[in-house]
Amino acid sequence: MATTLNFPGNPRIRTQLERALEAEQVTGSYLFEGASGAGQEGAAVELAARLITGSSDPAHPEAGRVLRYSHPDLIYVMPITPSKTPAAMGDEDWLADFREMQGRRGRDPLATITFKANPRISVKGLRAIRGELSKMPYEGRARVLIVRDADRMDIDAQDALLKTLEEPPRGTVVILISYRPDALSDTILSRCRRLPFDPLEDAVLVDALVSRGLGRERAEFFAGLSGGDLEAAVRLESSESEEGNALLQRREEWLDFIDLCEFGDEVAMIEAVQEFSRKYGKQPGEKLLPTQLRAEFMSLALSWYRDLLGLAAFGGLRVHRDQDSRRARYAELTPEQLVDRIQRFEKARSQILRFANIQLTLLSLYLGLRAAGART
Repeated sequence: MATTLNFPGNPRIRTQLERALEAEQVTGSYLFEGASGAGQEGAAVELAARLITGSSDPAHPEAGRVLRYSHPDLIYVMPITPSKTPAAMGDEDWLADFREMQGRRGRDPLATITFKANPRISVKGLRAIRGELSKMPYEGRARVLIVRDADRMDIDAQDALLKTLEEPPRGTVVILISYRPDALSDTILSRCRRLPFDPLEDAVLVDALVSRGLGRERAEFFAGLSGGDLEAAVRLESSESEEGNALLQRREEWLDFIDLCEFGDEVAMIEAVQEFSRKYGKQPGEKLLPTQLRAEFMSLALSWYRDLLGLAAFGGLRVHRDQDSRRARYAELTPEQLVDRIQRFEKARSQILRFANIQLTLLSLYLGLRAAGART
């Protein structure tokens, strides 16, 4: 039977998994890590379909159920806010909450899910899942557990999962997904086959957005802003409304902030960073968690500096074509200085995804630029 996998992007990882399937040497536990929104979840669900049903073809009836998150041998876990107080939650309550979330992912795997409080994966929830994994497959050839944002397991939950990784039930494969694997214990990391995903190409993001009904020109614009992050691109798409796009409106504010940090005096820059840090804590009614918002800002800054580098090298803006008056202020920056900014923001974005302090991160970034004489 063909072992072709079809998830977009990351052909190297796709080839590795196809070879493992062909040789029947699939590892019992994987960690899909790397760039945020790089298609890890889609790849995990597609691999699960192949393991459970022997096919990853959406037209295959049983594989289609896995791809829609509705097959009983697919167990999907992600951080949640429990429906009751943690003390009142029994195993069936945890399983019901996880199944409800699994159903929501099946309706739209790329939709942004919001919570009333900070979501996490608790040890009681993991123990309930371990009980499910001890059972034989209901219908398929195997059972697959996917743990999304596995780094949000508390330490006790990680210890509970470790027992499963050390002694996996027969016919069970565990796939962890994490954009900040350094938050996982060394022991868990040592038990998993680690596959780092690279950011998706813009063409992949454009195709995904067009398939969701967005016009191609708008899709190309959002793809360029997203830095290879499909989930960020979809958040931009979902922010479209008759009143405008909230994230694009935020873009103007953020570009103004970058201008001030670049061209303002040191006192003004420090004050702007402090205000930015206060504002992008959790706000009432805000749909995104602070870390998501801050990562969105970092992606925006990267797309801006990459645009300026493209302008310096090739004579044209790729994404921010509506910012001619703004970009004129940056004409004095050399390609080397722009590359330096891109590298610094890539490092800062990685730190933010690991929950680094936003104020200290930005101050270190811009004070470092000034100390290096990056505008001379």
